[in-house]
Amino acid sequence: MVTHYNSQPNLALGGGCSVASLESRELPYDAYTHHLSVGESAKYASLPTQSRKSEWLAGRLAVKYLFLNRLEMSQGTQGRHWSPNLSKLSSEALGVYSPWMYQKVEVVTNNGKPSLVWCGQARSECISLSHSGSVSCASIAFGPPTVIDLETTHPRIDAFYRNNFTEAERSWAVRGAGGESTKANWFFTLLWTLKESALKLGWLNSLWNLPRIEIAGLPAPNNIGPFWHCKTMVNDFAVFTLSVKEHCRVMQVRVAVTGTRNFILTVMNPLSGVVK
Repeated sequence: MVTHYNSQPNLALGGGCSVASLESRELPYDAYTHHLSVGESAKYASLPTQSRKSEWLAGRLAVKYLFLNRLEMSQGTQGRHWSPNLSKLSSEALGVYSPWMYQKVEVVTNNGKPSLVWCGQARSECISLSHSGSVSCASIAFGPPTVIDLETTHPRIDAFYRNNFTEAERSWAVRGAGGESTKANWFFTLLWTLKESALKLGWLNSLWNLPRIEIAGLPAPNNIGPFWHCKTMVNDFAVFTLSVKEHCRVMQVRVAVTGTRNFILTVMNPLSGVVK
């Protein structure tokens, strides 16, 4: 069953998952480097291109903002219905907090997995980062590991569809497209974000093994929502459960999806451990 939840963008939430998006073009050249810690500044300087620097910086600023905002609120408890809360950030929104506060929040990585440090102390919140094109997204959550994946929808070569999706997955996407190539690109990209998200949950240790993941229990495509023709991303998610399979292993996950005609944002967390 697919459930749609639409709430007013509001970062001041208690439990659950908060997600923020930020376009790198909102960040003037080097204008926010003083929002980084010493270690982050060194990493930023080592990145090879300005576009890569902007993407990287936008993701860090987004997750730092989410953390600082949640510090102001009591954590509360998660509501009966789980759905992420999405907000679109701007340079004006970032200005709510002083640069020194951003510096005190550091994003560190261990084996490719990001985590937060606040005033030198490790935090327990789960964070995830993703970017595509000029858009960067970040999430922060309590409880089970929660990951996000943002992808741009566009046509790919035939080998991509043949090598990365099972026959059942391809049939599902084609059925949902109804003969429209734009919709087909959208549904195949959605499948890719689901597999990428499963990979981020530690399902497999390499992107090259992604074709081994099978997404089962997919809802009817028409139930997911009209996101494929939306012009802007809004705080409206289709929430459903499905199974991630790889050979004899199975994991039940909860998924929230939103997007536009050009982007898909997927949020995923596990409902159970791996069943072998």
